[in-house]
Amino acid sequence: MSLTDTRTSPAPAGPLPLTGAPAARMPRRRRPGLLAAGIVVMVVATLGAYTYARTAGDTVPVLAVATTVTAGHQIAAGDLKTVQVNRGSGLAPIPADQQSTVIGKYAAVELVDGTLLTAGQLTDKAVPGAGKQLIGLELTPAQLPARPLHPGDTVQLVVTSDPHNVTVDPKAAAQDALPRPVTVPATVAGVGDKATDGNTVVDVVVAEAFGPGLVDRAQQGRVAITVVAG
Repeated sequence: MSLTDTRTSPAPAGPLPLTGAPAARMPRRRRPGLLAAGIVVMVVATLGAYTYARTAGDTVPVLAVATTVTAGHQIAAGDLKTVQVNRGSGLAPIPADQQSTVIGKYAAVELVDGTLLTAGQLTDKAVPGAGKQLIGLELTPAQLPARPLHPGDTVQLVVTSDPHNVTVDPKAAAQDALPRPVTVPATVAGVGDKATDGNTVVDVVVAEAFGPGLVDRAQQGRVAITVVAG
């Protein structure tokens, strides 16, 4: 009796060979819209770089302040200097060839050394004008806004109530327990450097009728400044 070998042969190692024809590759679709957009971006970037290169070196001479002058100062030739600014910078300084029209005018506000001179910073009339007074107020940090003040700022001077002499109408007290403070419109003419005690002297132009009273209240610590929008 013979024995029959029933063992099967081992499977061949490695991946099975592929049969049939290889799958065809799908052609990539071109997107003309994206291609056109890319071309537009490159053209705009090139034109921008070209324009910047042309205008970066295109400067014009304008007038600037050669030394710090206070509000009301009459402009002389020695107060001015010529500087170069880029054309199309968005600034509107007075051209250097108009210097003769500037000499003899008055600084409407304090002008710091190096400031580009504009028509709005000058006036034909002495500062303060008729019916106005230029006064200096020494104020503590608590009486000033945290934002720095600048010459030309439109502000309100708030005269606070005297805490030692408050009189309130009993009928009004039911609606408002605090008397309304007095406000006086003013224009900042100059800002001094902060002193060692932290106080700052601010020059303001106010109506002549308010000048003496404001100086008196400021000495009592009863004047504060608020900035008016616009």
